[in-house]
Amino acid sequence: MTNSHITGAVKEITDVMAYAEEQLKESKRIQQSNPEEFTNAQMKLEEANLELDNLLRSASAEDRDELFRLQQRVHQLQNKMILGI
Repeated sequence: MTNSHITGAVKEITDVMAYAEEQLKESKRIQQSNPEEFTNAQMKLEEANLELDNLLRSASAEDRDELFRLQQRVHQLQNKMILGI
């Protein structure tokens, strides 16, 4: 696995996380937020989580540490969205 592949995947996943966080903020701010966007953000987070699983299987030891921390952040955000906090 190349460093550029991992860097690109990390960038995509952090973009997904930013989108999901924005949808979470929006749902808190407006009680009648767009449920499709919120659901879409949750689905994108799950796709990011699956991508991280794949990357972790083939990453070097030093890359695994960064990817694992990113996966923990994805899980935390998923939990926030489920709990609505």
